Amino acid sequence: MHTLLLIRTALRALAQHKIRSFLTILGIMIGVAAIMVTLAIGKGAEKKVQEQIMALGEGAMFIVPGNVIERGRIRSNAAKPARLTVKDLEAIQNQLSGITGISRGHEDPADMQYETQTVHDQVSGMDAQVFKIMNLRIAQGSFFTDIQVKNRMPVVVLGAKLAQKLFKKAYPLNQTITIDKHPFTVIGVAAPVESFGGPHDTNMHAYIPFSVADKYFRREGFSEGDLGYIALRTNTPDPSQALRIVKRILRFNHNIGAGEPDDFIIFDQDSIAKAAKKAALIVSLFGIIAASISLVVGGIGIMNIMLVAIKERTKEIGIRLALGATQATIQQQFLFEAVTLCLFGGILGVALGVVAHTSIKTLAGFPGVTDIFSSALSLGITVMIGIFFGYYPARKASQLNPVQALFER
Repeated sequence: MHTLLLIRTALRALAQHKIRSFLTILGIMIGVAAIMVTLAIGKGAEKKVQEQIMALGEGAMFIVPGNVIERGRIRSNAAKPARLTVKDLEAIQNQLSGITGISRGHEDPADMQYETQTVHDQVSGMDAQVFKIMNLRIAQGSFFTDIQVKNRMPVVVLGAKLAQKLFKKAYPLNQTITIDKHPFTVIGVAAPVESFGGPHDTNMHAYIPFSVADKYFRREGFSEGDLGYIALRTNTPDPSQALRIVKRILRFNHNIGAGEPDDFIIFDQDSIAKAAKKAALIVSLFGIIAASISLVVGGIGIMNIMLVAIKERTKEIGIRLALGATQATIQQQFLFEAVTLCLFGGILGVALGVVAHTSIKTLAGFPGVTDIFSSALSLGITVMIGIFFGYYPARKASQLNPVQALFER
């Protein structure tokens, strides 16, 4: 039987039971749409983070204390909490060449208040060079200077969203806000930045001189000279070499023996990009597994419908076999019907996936990228589902005995 004739026969058979066919298609459609949305959001999130990392610029790195346990091993001196100190910063400053900026840092949550407006978010104490390290831009006013840091001047630069929440439509510059009841003068508002995500939005941060933060907002358990983080930027041709040097300096300073894990973590462009890619892959994988359950259920539904169709059309099969149709022709016909059901479900699923993803991106602001690969992959999966779950019913139909089929009641 010609392929075109097989398709027409399959469409005619499915059209005889429109409601039943649609309900069978529905499971495939939902599964495909879920795969489309999952892949789109996963790729979009990865792309957004990569763009933000590139905006940060090469050579920037952030060092935070931690990571004392790794692969089930515990450092011999792990009874001591992991720390970064001013001595670590000075060692890096003295031994690493090509540094264009380096900053101490403290970060802790605090209550910020202006008149009746109160916001609880992160307060970052830092040196003036950190603005260059982080590629931060100013929207109003100015950043604080090294002199203001040295003289412990109570000034603050607000993130874009934080300024809007505290001041609404009021002019923020030269106004006084309180941070945990300590007065600070607003000297600047940072330009909006794309946040990397996570628990804290950079646009909600308040930036104050490190010397002031060390006096008023030192984290519990921190001694004088302890740092919450170290931020630096280098202009070395090979950022990975600078990373290795920093690791070597810190391991020596912290008396970490060979084979023992680091008691610090360094975030740079490469490590953040790899982490983002890995996270996006895990999200996509779990999403696809969840969506595949719907596809399997839809496939089982197709197998069930095809077995029912064979029972209803036993005489038709018998007549065709008696008139000379081969077993291969009967098998192809029912296999085409199963694949056609899945293909319709796949096409409708792709359309639903595009609509759903566009709606989510518009209403919730989630990132996402819909591409031809995702659509082609989804359609390919539906065809495979149709072949896999349609083969047994098609095979069963082709092996019916013509005589018994003709007299089947």
